[in-house]
Amino acid sequence: MSGIVVGVDGSENALDALRWAAEEARFRGCPLKVVGTFSTPIMSTGYEVAAPDPSDLRAASGTMLDAAIDTVRLEGGLDGVDVTSEVLEGHAGERLIALSADADLLVVGSRGHGGFMGLLLGSVTTYCVNHARCPVVVVRHDGTGGA
Repeated sequence: MSGIVVGVDGSENALDALRWAAEEARFRGCPLKVVGTFSTPIMSTGYEVAAPDPSDLRAASGTMLDAAIDTVRLEGGLDGVDVTSEVLEGHAGERLIALSADADLLVVGSRGHGGFMGLLLGSVTTYCVNHARCPVVVVRHDGTGGA
């Protein structure tokens, strides 16, 4: 797949990355693939191990991805852009790196939901910058609803 891949996790940073990627896809006249990921956490009480149903996590990730796409679509940001979306199971960085092998550009937000607020770059972003097999654009959230 040539075109632009953008990772979305439901954060404001990811929404800005999606807006930027959509504008770039329109400018280049190329397809845009919007990707969300999920991992199945394993929880232990000390006596038993429990894990959420992966189909529930996939559905929740799909809902998040659809909401992000709908937000940008309602703003007119996806007009004229060929958009597909996919929810993948696994580590976000690893899934995005795999997709970067066939992409022209990988777009990620500077930070996601996790970790420490003081970090300049999130762990998935850092992983993508260091391992992507295509150029990477890191979009910083500017707090105004645009990138």
